[in-house]
Amino acid sequence: MERGVVAVVAATLLVLLLVMALLLFLPPFLESQAKTREMAQMEEVREAFSSVQAGLYRMAQGDSLSFALPMSPASFFLYPTGEAACLSFGVKRTENDLGRVRYSMHTRSYPRYTLALEGGGVVLEQGGVSLMTLPPLLVRAVDLGENRVRVDVEWVYLVGENLRLSKRSPAALTLTCLEEGYSVWAEENCNAENVVVDLTGRVEHENAWKRYLGELRDELNSRGLNATLSGLRLTVQGKVTTAGTKDLYYFEHVRKVAVWLA
Repeated sequence: MERGVVAVVAATLLVLLLVMALLLFLPPFLESQAKTREMAQMEEVREAFSSVQAGLYRMAQGDSLSFALPMSPASFFLYPTGEAACLSFGVKRTENDLGRVRYSMHTRSYPRYTLALEGGGVVLEQGGVSLMTLPPLLVRAVDLGENRVRVDVEWVYLVGENLRLSKRSPAALTLTCLEEGYSVWAEENCNAENVVVDLTGRVEHENAWKRYLGELRDELNSRGLNATLSGLRLTVQGKVTTAGTKDLYYFEHVRKVAVWLA
């Protein structure tokens, strides 16, 4: 009889120890698994935005492209993850606003983040920091020799109805190119003394764009192309800074792309 009581007590103590161990070690393990899945989802979304950006720059007038975006990370043994993501399109009712697609995720374990496609670039906002994670093809410069430089500026306008949606099933992002072509071009002779790219009032993620423009200015100056930056206004003078001297072949290309979310 005593042996039976001892066995029951021992078994009870063993069960209690196992329960305590589970209570002690299971929550951190589940949090770690949730964080891993949320990180994986962020990378998946970033790759999707990279594909959107690449497709955007290849679009000609009349082209349409569709992309699927995951809206929630996979759960682990029914352990809850973050909320469903919020996908939105917004454009200010001003003539020069570039428009933007935003993907915001309120995660459970991994720091919440927002990815935004704006002006052809992809901005990442996380932990109070905003940076250009996928730079646009906004300004390209080619040295043609004999102090002549070709400068290409690529404007990408996203247009459509302002919309916001949130769900756990994948969302569809559809792009249709309404207009595509050159609005300014050079022929045999240089057509510009300097080139000004002004994003003032045209973008929402100003801190990221300022950092990007600062890096672009530094890269152009390292090539002797005399670029200056004031706020969100970048000026490229080329190799010759003498007033009245046109030494730049300036080309400006514009894409206007309609956005649908579902």
